[in-house]
Amino acid sequence: MSIRSQGLVFSALAWLSLAVSLILPTLEVQAQLALLAPIILLLGVPHGALDIVYVRQAARIRSASAWTLFTIAYLAAAAAVMVVWWIAPGVFLVVFLVISALHFSGDPQGAVSPFLRTLYGVGIILCPLALHSAEVYQLFAALAGEAAAKSIITAMQWAAWPCVAAIGLAAIIGVKEDLARSIELVSVTALLVCAPPLIGFTIFFCCMHSARHVLRTRDYSDAGTLSHLARIASWPMLATFIGVVIAWWLSGGKPVDTRIAQVLFVGLAALTVPHMIVVERVRLTGWAMGRSTSKSSIA
Repeated sequence: MSIRSQGLVFSALAWLSLAVSLILPTLEVQAQLALLAPIILLLGVPHGALDIVYVRQAARIRSASAWTLFTIAYLAAAAAVMVVWWIAPGVFLVVFLVISALHFSGDPQGAVSPFLRTLYGVGIILCPLALHSAEVYQLFAALAGEAAAKSIITAMQWAAWPCVAAIGLAAIIGVKEDLARSIELVSVTALLVCAPPLIGFTIFFCCMHSARHVLRTRDYSDAGTLSHLARIASWPMLATFIGVVIAWWLSGGKPVDTRIAQVLFVGLAALTVPHMIVVERVRLTGWAMGRSTSKSSIA
């Protein structure tokens, strides 16, 4: 599958999901978390397990000692995020939202202006606030407490509809240049505005962000097949599952929905920081940089 085809498939899925959501009753947030967290873990998180592809090809890490140092640095960056959440959850949430917007801004394919990338990344964060600020507040409160959540929602909510309008205008203007990209922009925005936040985020994260990253990694590494990438990701994913089990055990005593929200989103934040350190360098220098490295270099 090409990246262009993946974007069109995602767009069709987004609109289908919105149509289905009009028919089915909306589940309570706790039920949504219980249902969607495993999906995010199984389909969304694995794209980060492919960081070792970029490290081997971009940084030329080969020796056991170099891999040991990389692993320690990666885990230390993740641990630092969790310490920030523990000490200052409000600061953690603000930083998490900012880095998420920066990271998601890399999704649009091709020569995209910095303004449009920024608008896209910020839109992923702001669009759910247009119609679902109460649900977003519940999630933010589970991560940072009610006072911080209220302050953050108040600071951001005013910009939700202007952001939606700006994305719509950008999509219209960009139709002649790249119709598929405009379809993606409208589909992502409609999904995140209209669908319940957890459902919209899950579909976006798994079927747009993660799927696109996997395809780019396939092309970057010349791996040839997705099954080859799955073998590469297997050990990092096993370590991630173990970490989730430990985090769940350590969070005992809290309400179930709070535990799931904290394990899921604090865990995502902890993994996003080292993931960005690895991947953003490659993105900013061009995804094609690694194609000169043969498949055998990551076998």
